[in-house]
Amino acid sequence: MKRVYIAANLMDAQMMVDVLGTQSIKAHIFNANASGGVGELAATQIWPEVWVEDNELAAHAARLLREIHSADSSENKPCPHCGELNPRNFLSCWNCGGILG
Repeated sequence: MKRVYIAANLMDAQMMVDVLGTQSIKAHIFNANASGGVGELAATQIWPEVWVEDNELAAHAARLLREIHSADSSENKPCPHCGELNPRNFLSCWNCGGILG
């Protein structure tokens, strides 16, 4: 297993795991329950981390997550299935769930 992302919070970590899942990359969240240690642990120890199971996919997974965070979300793109506008950094349509190209 290899760490590919350090999240700001648990929801961010879960969203990244879900994104990787859409690409058939198995990932897990570590430190999901460590927030109870705030004040007792160093801040870097309580941030949720996303780890991928397959080390060979780690570089691809990290690159994918970087692209998602660097995408210009101010632009929209239409869904090829239903035509609904979605933020540029979405991988699937919020309306119909179709994969965006």
